[in-house]
Amino acid sequence: MTAVAAPPSRLGALAERHGGRGIVLALAVIVLLGFALRVDSALSPLDVRPGSDSAVYASVAEQIYEHHRFAIPGAVSPYDWSPGAPILYAGVYYATGGVHPGAVRLFVALLGALTIVLVYLIGRRLAGPIAGLVGAGLLAFYPTTIYFTGKLLSEPLAMLTLAGTVLSFMWAAEEGRSRWAWAVPGLLLGLTALARPEYLAFVVIFALLALWRRGLAAAAILAVAFALPVAPWSAHVSSVEGRFVPISTGGGKALFIGTYLPGSGIHLDVKRVLIARYLHKTDVSATELSRIPMTPLLNRVARRYPDMPRDAALQRIGKQNATHYLTHQPLDFAGMIVGKMWHMWMGSGAAGRSLAGGAYHYLALVLGLIGLALLALRRRWEVVPLVLLIAGITVLGGLLLAGTRRNVSLMPLVMAAAGVTVTALVHRIWSRTPSRYLAPPCES
Repeated sequence: MTAVAAPPSRLGALAERHGGRGIVLALAVIVLLGFALRVDSALSPLDVRPGSDSAVYASVAEQIYEHHRFAIPGAVSPYDWSPGAPILYAGVYYATGGVHPGAVRLFVALLGALTIVLVYLIGRRLAGPIAGLVGAGLLAFYPTTIYFTGKLLSEPLAMLTLAGTVLSFMWAAEEGRSRWAWAVPGLLLGLTALARPEYLAFVVIFALLALWRRGLAAAAILAVAFALPVAPWSAHVSSVEGRFVPISTGGGKALFIGTYLPGSGIHLDVKRVLIARYLHKTDVSATELSRIPMTPLLNRVARRYPDMPRDAALQRIGKQNATHYLTHQPLDFAGMIVGKMWHMWMGSGAAGRSLAGGAYHYLALVLGLIGLALLALRRRWEVVPLVLLIAGITVLGGLLLAGTRRNVSLMPLVMAAAGVTVTALVHRIWSRTPSRYLAPPCES
């Protein structure tokens, strides 16, 4: 009697969908190593400069937990900071029954591990399991994200939700998928905007992409789901400020700094110019520059319009700057915009600015750009949201604030695209690469 093969177990079937047990084991090792590196960073917290974003997020999270309010008493512009990260971190305080920054950092390490898994799944959709492993590996050992685990910042949350937005968008666009699947990318994009407000405008882009892929109902569901986390916060801030505020009141600050040609539109350079103007200090060292708070300097700038709220005054001055420099120094202003876009993609944080960290960062960027080009040549529609996100944030960086932290949220997508490049190289060198490692699957 011929023996009948036993049906594969669920775990075995899952492994086969991902190219075999070797792929799943390799992914598990990558995720565990990436998590371990982030835990090590979480257990060795970095010194935080008073007034920095990390210090403010920590203070706001503590305010939410202890006093049930977002605004720090006495703050001139308490809603300049995005709410996503401090609200999430306050949730960790509630869950642990006290203000435990160490618990938050460990939670951030977990978010990083989850993001590594999402990058694998995106890369797998783009070019198969090898691409997924390469992208996951690049992110697991990326010095900048490991470094940022030692601080309380918004980037770890935005990295997770943005990668989730892209992955769920690709999933929702599959043939036969329920129209309600479009609620998932909409909701995740809304959470991304709460963490990083520059993604607010992308609801229009993603709704148009949903319209292109699956029609009006898909676009409407995505837009409504986006509004679910954003609208309540917007209503709260608008009520407090007495004017419509989508998420934060930092737009005026961003516009002023981004259009201030004497400071090249870069935060630290603008601060240096304002220190010379208002504090009459020149040749300020980098250490002293980082210690001098920017807020009092911007308050001095806003006094040009004393009857207006600070954010509105800075917004007006920023518009005046743009008009003046566009009409009087158009080439210099255009050069500044291009320079800011380049600056935005430099390595972020001390780890990203180091020699090894910078080399790692730029290698990932080059591989990612080549991967996007390969996807375009293959006429893969998935390249469209990737390119629109990367190009859109780059343009926003050129027009407004061009801090290098802007690129951190996008690096998981860049690394997934880098996996496409490496997979193409592997297939070119080893033409007999098994198809299960290369062919992009139809589902996750």
